[in-house]
Amino acid sequence: MRSTNLKIALVIYGAIYITQGIILLVAPDRMSDLYGFGEISDQMAYAMAVTGSAFIAAGVWFAMTFLDPIRNINSVRFAILWACLLFITPLYALWQGYIEIGYIWLGLVLNAIFAAAFLIFYPRRS
Repeated sequence: MRSTNLKIALVIYGAIYITQGIILLVAPDRMSDLYGFGEISDQMAYAMAVTGSAFIAAGVWFAMTFLDPIRNINSVRFAILWACLLFITPLYALWQGYIEIGYIWLGLVLNAIFAAAFLIFYPRRS
């Protein structure tokens, strides 16, 4: 059961980041509006597109780990690290005053839930 839950979590998490990556890649100005940044420069649009590419790659990686999480345990560890960093980094940005909680709360909640799920369903030796 634990393995099935891990597989489901990996596929859902992968789908979320593939979708977010595609949006960052093709519509960085829309994502900027969603985060409350307003109008962005061409250089920032480029940086967001590159970030979108990284999100797509990570999302595909997470989704492919679904096939055999035990054999790909380092990919599960990467998913844990990714979720934890994408929970902690926005907290730092919030603390520094770079962004307001209203723009990042959903990402915080999702990454906290998935980090916890990955840790709970992490395959341990019996």
